[in-house]
Amino acid sequence: MNSPLSPSLTPTAATLALAARLQRHPQLEAQVSALLDEVENRAGALNTGDDAEDAIVARTHQIGQHALTGWAEQRHGAVQPTRTPGLRQGGKKNSAGRRPSAPSS
Repeated sequence: MNSPLSPSLTPTAATLALAARLQRHPQLEAQVSALLDEVENRAGALNTGDDAEDAIVARTHQIGQHALTGWAEQRHGAVQPTRTPGLRQGGKKNSAGRRPSAPSS
């Protein structure tokens, strides 16, 4: 039986799907890898809980900023209409409304 501390060496479908998704976003993949390095204290620099908290919170913030930037760029590309050369973009009309009618006598 596998415990959370000794994960199976055989990747699950969810693990493979996550790896494939991260490969489509190389910068995010690098950030997640760096976060895991800090969680595992690979550099050996995180000696106190405060050090670990500061490093992990900062890395999580960076991941969030990168993810939101990527989302915004993708969303912006999806909502921008393709422009046809020669067509004028619509905008506000310059009309002030209806002309007042002549006063009735």
